[in-house]
Amino acid sequence: MKNVKNQDERVLTQRRKIQSDGFQLLIYALLILVVVQQFFLQAPPSQYMAEFLCLVGAGFYNLIRNLNIGNNLFGDDKGSGKRLFKNILFSGVGSVILFALLTGEKDIGDLLSYFLTFIVAFSGMNYLIYYISKKKQDKIERELDMDEDDIE
Repeated sequence: MKNVKNQDERVLTQRRKIQSDGFQLLIYALLILVVVQQFFLQAPPSQYMAEFLCLVGAGFYNLIRNLNIGNNLFGDDKGSGKRLFKNILFSGVGSVILFALLTGEKDIGDLLSYFLTFIVAFSGMNYLIYYISKKKQDKIERELDMDEDDIE
């Protein structure tokens, strides 16, 4: 995109949207490849580790870039706690269902233990990301307020 000179904003926006869609398709393909190789083909981890590392790396890249520029990853503050709780709960239930289906686990105690561990870990990660995001947004807000004070 660096070699594109003085193009219409609409064209640039469309190109970026196409690249973003391509990135999402690539991430979904990597996720499907890892799941199929791990659970259905029961391949050794060495066979799908490259795809898994690319998947995790892309996730961290997106997270770090969004946090670094101060994007609000959780939407508006109004009702975000309730939405976050629902997200954690539904993700936990979905994770347990997938875990049970893909591994054949039927022991309720093990599934409950997995669910609770998932909920605690996922909640902790979300809180940490929310805290870092909020700190960055507050810093940006303070800088903008100082710039407005300097202008006046």
